[in-house]
Parts: sequence; structure tokens; C-alpha cells
Amino acid sequence: MATAFKVVDASYRIGCGRYIQESGALRRLPEEVKRLGCIRAFVIYDSNTLRIAGELVRTQLDEGGIPFEYHVYDAFCTRAEAERITAMPGFIQAGTVIGVGGGNILDLAKLCAVMAEKPVICVPTSSATCAAYTPLSVTYNDRFQTMGTIHHLVEVNAVLADMDILCRQPPRLMAAGAYDALAKMIETAQRFKDRPESEIDIGMRAAYELSRFTYQRLTEDLPQALQDTAAGIPSKAVYDVIHMSIAITGVISGLARGSNQTAIAHKVYESSRTLYPDIVRSYLHGELVAIGLIAQLYYNGEPEKAADLRSRLRGDRLPASLRDVGIPPTDEALEGFYQAVLGSSAMAGTNEEEHALLRAALREIQ
Repeated sequence: MATAFKVVDASYRIGCGRYIQESGALRRLPEEVKRLGCIRAFVIYDSNTLRIAGELVRTQLDEGGIPFEYHVYDAFCTRAEAERITAMPGFIQAGTVIGVGGGNILDLAKLCAVMAEKPVICVPTSSATCAAYTPLSVTYNDRFQTMGTIHHLVEVNAVLADMDILCRQPPRLMAAGAYDALAKMIETAQRFKDRPESEIDIGMRAAYELSRFTYQRLTEDLPQALQDTAAGIPSKAVYDVIHMSIAITGVISGLARGSNQTAIAHKVYESSRTLYPDIVRSYLHGELVAIGLIAQLYYNGEPEKAADLRSRLRGDRLPASLRDVGIPPTDEALEGFYQAVLGSSAMAGTNEEEHALLRAALREIQ
């Protein structure tokens, strides 16, 4: 039986103002700021991305005659930090917000921009998530526990995916983004189970068909892309995996209108962050989602695919169980995950037999 679902947003936000993925994309930063009618900018980094891209961003904005201030933040996206940033004089004076970094920084930049009704430009320094593209922000508290997802009413104004930066990302980040993208098809497939086509939203059907294409191409291209990234080779496989992990996955999310994606795999991620925030803090979103995908496949009645996924994760040097990320394989831990996932939207409308199946699936990832 398919689990129940609801549409989070009535609108389809399937794009961003401009998505540019090319070598030297950051050179376009001044023209993008000016295109948005702005003359000042506020840039948000973390310490690592300041080191990676800070000088390049500064050079481009200086040469483009764009005055700017910047802020460095090294934790998860929180409402409190967004409120603090939006009260800063440099932010108030800025016309546009520029986020440079991974998912947390980009989610924070988007949240700040929406709160202040300013445009936002995302510059991803990894393809570990589709955060650069999607009009939402995943929020946390000061203990790094998930506090929910805020769906924004406006799309991202521009994404500059600079291949000179993204080709140098650690292969671990690329792998995490690819497995997060793979989740879309696996989780969405469960939502269609035993449901007639007449009950399936056409946008959701389109999201699923696109996710099937992405799943096939990612499984074909990822091994070569990881090898090329490790060697610093800007191959087509690298380009394609980055594009699928950021842009195409973002389109899939928009077509789904915030529905039918956050199934068991993503709930395992959220539960890990909530129940064991200190233990899993250093692990990436996609790494934890990938572990949850093993449980999702068992729940879907596909144990052979679950075993294959576990093998592929180990081959890509990613964690393949909760034990691998430091969560103890105890009955108490199992019960915590079971209750958290059972009480979530992932299990809405399910029966006792499916609850037992969930418990068994979660035991498989201990």
C-alpha cells in the first residue's frame, strides 16, 4: 500500500532565474548582481569556502565595481542566525545576498534573502546537495537537530556553478550528492504503489519519470565521475553528475511541489540528526540519506536492490549502516528510529502490517 501524501505548495517552482554551469562561472557574478538591479552585495561563507573561493569572489566584485560585506558562519542553518544576519547594517544596506558554500550556507543565504525580501545568488562549492537550486531552507537548532523545512514562495534568482571549483571538490561530496539524488526515484516509487493513475498528480508523475532518467544516468556515470574528480579531470561525466545532483534534482523537487519525496530515507536522515546530533554531526546529508535508502528498499520489498546498494556504498567508501556512523546497534536505538519514522509523514495512512515491515527494514540498517 502506498503511503498518504499531501501537496505542500500549490505552485510549481521548477526553476531558478538563471542556472549557469561552466568553467569560470564566477566571472559572471558582477553582471548577475547588476542584472538584479543591485549595486551592493552581502556575501555569506563558511571558513572553508572563504578559503576556497573568497579571493575569487572578492576579485570579481571589486573588478565589477560592486561594494560588498561578508559574513563567515560555521554551523547549521538556524532561524536565529538568519535573524542576526538580517539585522546587520551591511546586510540591510545590500541589494542582493550571495551564498557561497555547501547546503547549510546556501540554505542560510536563501532564508536571509526571503526574510528581507532581497534577491539571492547561490554559488555552490560542492554538489553534495541540490540546495543551490531549490526554493527551500532546511533549518536546525543550536544542537544541530532538524527543526523543519521552510518552503519559500520565490525561486532562487541565480545559480553560478563554477566547474573550476566543483571539479576540485572531494569525491566524498560528489558521491553524497549523487546518492541524495538517487533517493528521489526510490522514495517516489513507493508513493505510487497500488495507486491508480487517476489518483496521481501529473507533476508528480513527471517528477518520477525524470527521477528514473536521473537514477539510470547517475548509476552509469558516477564511478567514472568519482575517478575523474579524484584525478582533477573536468570530464563530461563529472559535469553531468554535478548537473544532475544540483539542477535536475532541483527540478524534480519543484515538480513534486514538496510532496512525496521525504519518505523513509529522508526520515532516517532527520531522525539521525534529531536523536544523535553530536554523533552524526560530521556526516553529510547524502551519506545519511543513502543509509536510509537501504531501509526504504527493504520496506519496498526489494531486498536484492538493498543489498546491491549497500555494496555500492561500501565500494564508494561511504557508510552503509547506522553503526558505520557511530550510532549503537541497540534495541533502544532501533525503537527511537522506529517511533520517529512511524510518527512522520513517511508512514501516513499505513497499517499494522506495514509498521512491522518498517521495524524490520530499520533493523537491516543497524
